[in-house]
Amino acid sequence: MNIMNVDFWKSRRVLVTGGCGFLGSYLTEELVALGAHVTVADNLETGTLANIADVMSAIRFVNADLTHLDVCMAVSKDMHVIMNLVGRTQGVGYSSNHHGEMLFHNSVVCLNMLEAARRNSVEFFLVVSSSCVYPDDAPIPTPELPVLSGLPESVNQGYGWAKRIAELQGQFYHNEYGMKIAIVRPFNPYGGRYLWRGDNNSHVVPTLVKKVMDGTDPLVVWGSGKQRRNFLHARDAVRLFLIVTERETSAQPVNIGYEEDISIEELVSQICEVTGRHPKIVFDTSKPEGRFRKCVDSKRLRRITDGYTPVVSLKEGLQDMMKWYYRTFQPKSCV
Repeated sequence: MNIMNVDFWKSRRVLVTGGCGFLGSYLTEELVALGAHVTVADNLETGTLANIADVMSAIRFVNADLTHLDVCMAVSKDMHVIMNLVGRTQGVGYSSNHHGEMLFHNSVVCLNMLEAARRNSVEFFLVVSSSCVYPDDAPIPTPELPVLSGLPESVNQGYGWAKRIAELQGQFYHNEYGMKIAIVRPFNPYGGRYLWRGDNNSHVVPTLVKKVMDGTDPLVVWGSGKQRRNFLHARDAVRLFLIVTERETSAQPVNIGYEEDISIEELVSQICEVTGRHPKIVFDTSKPEGRFRKCVDSKRLRRITDGYTPVVSLKEGLQDMMKWYYRTFQPKSCV
């Protein structure tokens, strides 16, 4: 089944925090298409109004700093559903050196939003967690391990702990107050609304696409190139968020991704094929590469979603990233 339950979402009042951001903007569009009454709360730190320009007339936008509980209380009032995508994310180069910042900021905004939802009697709440909650020695493929299994991924430990705290609070509020809580753990989503943060602070797909499109030669790739990852386009990821929010409200985490993985070396090769550019590739093993393999066990996801099949292939997704490159770095060349 590749569709959401239109009857579930139609006319519901839905708050999307971080709705101008990378994933949030795709989710906002999907909700509008489903007939929901959408409010987007975003401080525009990492999101842009341009991301939701096509649906701006159909939503309510609030410029909000959700590190303040009173602001969270105000924006969540009278909502049926809160989908909490607000947060601070960075590539491994930044995150591995800013654990305290990532822990503090991401914990505070989710703690605030869940508490505001509880006080305002919001019925449904989506906690967007991360694959970074898993320990470095997690089994491969990785099933939905309990939230306190080992230590979070070492290079993203601060971010991983923040997401664990969010999951724990969601589980506690479900058990204590009966809130309908969905928890998703995305594995490496990517897509054409990524906010560029520089070579050292950005995620792997946009970083590699930019280097190849810039004509960088030789192309230096962080790590051995043998590390393997799952990748899922943002369009598919947010559709899975919607289905899980409808169907799995017992605060049990659900991996968002599929078993098919690819090495970074293979990813670079596919980027070169899609772009038609073929620089010399150099792998820099002095740079951090994260866990050697992150591969998801999707059995729970497939059961909950009745075997949802991703719509966007990796090739199509990389073509989308080429368009992202031209929009972001060479806007005058866009037709």
